Amino acid sequence: MSEKLEYISRPPRWESNADVVVVDDIGRELIGRLGNISEAGFMAECEEKVPMGSIVEIELPERGRVRAEVRWVLGWRFGALILPDETARD
Repeated sequence: MSEKLEYISRPPRWESNADVVVVDDIGRELIGRLGNISEAGFMAECEEKVPMGSIVEIELPERGRVRAEVRWVLGWRFGALILPDETARD
């Protein structure tokens, strides 16, 4: 018997081409570019690879500065999940 696969929908993504600065978890400021943004996260690429699981900070257009956990990495591209506001640095 074959199992029926269920489609898991993802939140909508908005394409972006904004230049950004990605601050990694050791404080380096890396030049980057957003690829897309959703309510929960974003995809970006930057000049150096960021490790999966690391925490980064980035200024998102129309949203401001956020902290996010890197959830996947493919070369210089990465996807990150935006963390709740209470994790933001002062």
